Parts: sequence; C-alpha cells; structure tokens
Amino acid sequence: MPKMVLTGGQSGTLRSGLNDAFANAYGSQASLVAEQLEPVMDLNVPTGGDREVFAYYKHAPYPRYWGRGQEVHKSGFTAVQFEVLNYDYGIEVEWHSDDEADDRIGMLRNRAANTGINFAWNDSQAFFDLLLGTTVFLPGTVLAPDGAAIYATTAGGAARFGATSGNLLTSTGGNSFSSAAVLRADIWTAIEQYRMFQNTQGRRLFPDAVLQSGFIIYFGAGNEDVASEAFYQNPTAAGILTSTSNAGVENIFASAGKKFELRPVPEITDNDAFIFLRGVDFKPFFKQNRQPVSEQQFDQANSKESARTLLNSMIWHERAGYGAFLPYGTIKLNGN
Repeated sequence: MPKMVLTGGQSGTLRSGLNDAFANAYGSQASLVAEQLEPVMDLNVPTGGDREVFAYYKHAPYPRYWGRGQEVHKSGFTAVQFEVLNYDYGIEVEWHSDDEADDRIGMLRNRAANTGINFAWNDSQAFFDLLLGTTVFLPGTVLAPDGAAIYATTAGGAARFGATSGNLLTSTGGNSFSSAAVLRADIWTAIEQYRMFQNTQGRRLFPDAVLQSGFIIYFGAGNEDVASEAFYQNPTAAGILTSTSNAGVENIFASAGKKFELRPVPEITDNDAFIFLRGVDFKPFFKQNRQPVSEQQFDQANSKESARTLLNSMIWHERAGYGAFLPYGTIKLNGN
C-alpha cells in the first residue's frame, strides 16, 4: 500500500486542507492501481541509493552421468548483472496568498484531490511505458536484463528463451482481432510458445503447474467485442444444434480448462495483445521505492520568491525506479 509522508508544516487551514485532499485521493486511488498491477508488476522492491544493482543467475547445472573411475563433471554458476536508476517525480501546485486569507478551500481542494489521483497513476503510467516501449512517463526506454528489448525474438544472438521468435510473436492472420477465430488461433500460438521456452541449460523452463496457472491478456479497448466472443462464448450443448452450420461453435478455451483474465485498456491503440503467465517466479516488471510520496510547502515565511510574488505553493514528490526482470512471463502478440 503506497504511503503519504508529511514533511512540511501543517499551519494554515488552506494548506492542511489541500494536503488532506491530496493524501486521501492519492491513497484510495493508489490502492486500486496496486491491486490491478499486482499480478504483473512487483511494486515493493527496496532500494537504498541513487540506483540499485541486481543480478540473476543463469540456470543451475544439471547432474550428468558419472562413469566409474572418471572425475565428476564440474560446472560453475554464471550471473548477469544489471542496474536500475532512481528518479524524482513531482508536481507543484500554486495559489495566491489572498486565497489563503479568504479561506477559498473548495475549488483548490478539488484541484489538490485531482492531483492526488493523477499522482497515484504513476505506477500505471510506468507499467504501460514498459509494456509499449514508450516514454510518456519514464525518462527513457527500459531494456530487459539480457540486453534486448522487453519483447524480442532473439537475445545475445540466439533465440530468446530457446524458442524461435522468443517472446515476440506475429499474428498468423494479419490482424489478430479481425475475427474471434483468428484471435483464438493466435492466443493458442502464444500458449504453445510458453511450453517451448527453455532455460539456459536447454531444459523446459516451466513446470505444468505454472503453465496451468492462468493468463492475463492486455489489449486495446476498441477490440473488446472480438475478445469477448473469442473467450467468453458459451459451449454448445450437445443435441440442441439446429443446423450443421453451428456444429463447430464452442468455447475451446473453456473446453481445454484454460483460465484467462481480459484487460481491455485505452493505452493500447493498435491490434497488439500482451499475454502474461500468472505463475512465474518473478513478475516481468518492478518498481523500487527510494522515497515515498512526500509533501513540502513554500510561503512567505520560508521562500523569498513567495514573499515577492505572494504566491504560495505545495510540492508533492516521489523518488523511485522502474525496471524489467527477464520477461519470460510475458509474450507480445504483434497483431497488425
């Protein structure tokens, strides 16, 4: 649960009212955002400086045949290092000191509450920058720890995760959302791709329990009708078909026992889809928290600029870093 830390003074009805409005709106909205992101993004990674250095070990060696009289096979542990920087994110809200003297709280409290809501969307904005490779919120494009883009067919000159096309697939039908049938075929391709992933020792990456844990699919809000038809169509009951043209109508995902959560979002404006596997050891994306959201106020008592302009202000500030782990738990379906 995100926290609001008060660092400035609380004098003045207007200032304390603004901060209360911000904190209440931020806290409630941030909880909703965190609940939505929890399956796909770790929001509670600790950090203690301007950056955090991470490393992941390549897969542990497997035992091999040990012939009589021979030395046992030796193998070391190889690690890959990467780092994630912490950046400052903030906003300043100004008002005239006359507004404070006149106690014009109503309008400004609404503005502060809206600012709190917007601040709470930081993690969601960062998630979609990571997902889409954009820089709407983040200061730069983030790469995966293996040096490739988050979604890529290869990494280090080889097929990513040991499977042709890696975690970046192309629709077999041109546009995945051209019909429910095409979308179902493309989603099956993604499910099968997860089964083909290998670890760095060339062994299967996921046990069956992980592959049966279910999937979350992000896609454009304008494609919800096709997705609903593809995933939620009721199975055809035996013996009630009225024509042979209906004989092939069934929910093949339900018949196969596959579990999906559909998440149509306005941030995706094309026909791409992103399929997340729920049961992976490490979520594809994470946030490291250096400093929680805090408040600082400026007025004539502590700011020469405020004394000269009669403009008071409050700054809300957070310091955090956003990064990607090895993205074997997410596949992009390029649907165009």
